[in-house]
Amino acid sequence: MEFLDLFSGIGGFRRGLERSGHKCVGHVELDKYANKSYLAMYELFPCKYEEEGGKNYSLVCHKEVNEYCDGKTCKGEWFAKDIKQLRAEEIPRAEIWTFGFPCTDISLAGKRKGLAGERSGLFFTVVNLLKSTTAENRPRRLIVENVKHLLSSQRGGDFTAVLFALWEAGYDLEWQCVNSKNFGVPQNRERVYLVGHLGGIGSRKVFPLTGTNQASVKRIIDGCQGQRVYDPKGLSITLTAEGGGMGGKTGLYLCETKKPEEWMECLYEREEGKCGFLRYVGFLTQRKDKPDLTPISRCLVSKYNAGITRFGESSGVLECRACKRQCVEVRAVLTPDRKKKRQEGRRFKEEGETEFTLTGIDRHGVMLMECPYRGGIPIREATKQGYVLARHGDGINLSYPNSRLSRGRVGKQCAQTLLTEGNMGVVVYCRIRRLTPKECFRLQAFEDRLFERAKAAGVSDAQLYKQAGNAVTVNIVYEIGMRLKESEAYVDEV
Repeated sequence: MEFLDLFSGIGGFRRGLERSGHKCVGHVELDKYANKSYLAMYELFPCKYEEEGGKNYSLVCHKEVNEYCDGKTCKGEWFAKDIKQLRAEEIPRAEIWTFGFPCTDISLAGKRKGLAGERSGLFFTVVNLLKSTTAENRPRRLIVENVKHLLSSQRGGDFTAVLFALWEAGYDLEWQCVNSKNFGVPQNRERVYLVGHLGGIGSRKVFPLTGTNQASVKRIIDGCQGQRVYDPKGLSITLTAEGGGMGGKTGLYLCETKKPEEWMECLYEREEGKCGFLRYVGFLTQRKDKPDLTPISRCLVSKYNAGITRFGESSGVLECRACKRQCVEVRAVLTPDRKKKRQEGRRFKEEGETEFTLTGIDRHGVMLMECPYRGGIPIREATKQGYVLARHGDGINLSYPNSRLSRGRVGKQCAQTLLTEGNMGVVVYCRIRRLTPKECFRLQAFEDRLFERAKAAGVSDAQLYKQAGNAVTVNIVYEIGMRLKESEAYVDEV
C-alpha cells in the first residue's frame, strides 16, 4: 500500500513500512535539520524543474528519477514543510497516513498542557485534514504514535479526545502500549500505537503485537569449534556427521554444578548479562556422578584424556570472559615474598606478558589487580539506598547527575528511553561513556548506512541526537506494516 509520512522526522515510519513492502508517496516535516537528514538517508533531491515560488509543498526525486526527469511528468515524491498551511486538495492520495504528532505537551518531561498545548494540539490539524479530504481520497488506514502518558494525560481526557476525534472522522481504532525492548532493540521505550480503520475494523486486527525473542545461544569462550563454551540457555549449534571429540565437535555447554557460593557469583551474573569480573578462572571437573567447580585442580593422574571427559578425574580450566577486557588484571611477579628485595630490571610484567624465566632460586607469583567496582558502579537514584548498582553494559541516563529525586536512571542491559538531548550513557567495564549518535540510531533500529548518509550531509551531532530521540522504533512499525499487509491479503482472498 502507498503511505503518507506526516511529522516524518527522520523517517522511522517510512523505514519500517518500506521494509514491510509498502511505498512512500510523500512526507511532511517542518524542522529543516530533520528534513536534511531525511533527504540524505533516503537519497532524495529537490526536483530540478520545481519553481521557486515560496510554496509550502514541492516535489523531491530519487537520483535516477531526477537525472532523467523532463519536468512535464515528474514521478517524484510530494513534500510539504508546514502542516498548518496545507489544504486537503494539495495532499496526494495514499492508503495509509502515519503520524507521530508532537508529544511536547503530553510527555511527563514537558509542561503537561495536553492536547490544549500548541505543539501537541497539531493532532487536531491532522483530524481536520482528514475530515476535509473527499471520501474517495481518504486513507483507509491510520498509524498513530505518541508517548505512553497519552493514556493518562488530563486524567484520560486527552486519550478520549483522540478516540472521539478520529471516530468523528470515520475511523474505528485499536491500540496498544508497546515497548521497543521486545522488538529486537536494547532500549526501554514505551509508546502508544493506534491503528485506525476507515468504516470499521472489517478485517484482521493488528494488535496485540507480542514481539519476538531474538536471543540466540551465547558463546562465552571463543576458539576452534570443539573448544568453544556456550551459555546453557539456548539451542545447540548444528551437529556434524563427525563423531568424537568434545560434544561431537559442537563445543561445550555449561551445566548446573554444585559450587561454593563465592565461585558461583560471577556465573549467575553472567546468565543475566551482568558479569562483574572480566576474567574468571576455576577448575571444572567432570565426574561420573556430578561435575564440580573448585578453586583448586583435582589430583593429576597418569591417565591421559583429551580435554574434559565424563570419565576419570579429568580437570579443565573454566574461563568466564564475559567482557573483552579484564577487570581483574593478572601480572607476573618476581619474588613476591620479598617486597624489599633489590632487583635488577623489572619485577612486574604487564598484563598478558609471559612469565619470568623459571629458575631454581627465584620465586614467582601472580599479582591480581581487582577493580573496586566489580560489583557495580553506584548511580544516584531516589531509592531507599540512595543509589542503584550499574554493571557492564547497563544504560545510564546522564541528565541531572546530582539529582536526589531522579528514578529509573539505570537500564539493566538496555538503554533507557532516548531523549532529544542525547544524554544517554553506557557502563563500559568500570567507566561510563556517552552513547554516540550512531549507537542512538541503532537503538531505533536504523541501519548504519542511513546514519552515515545523514552524517555525511553535514548534520551536527547535537541534531542527530535530537532526531534519534524523536524517532519511532523501526522494528515496531515493521511489525505493524506486516500485519496490515497480511490483513489486505486476507481481504483479497475473501
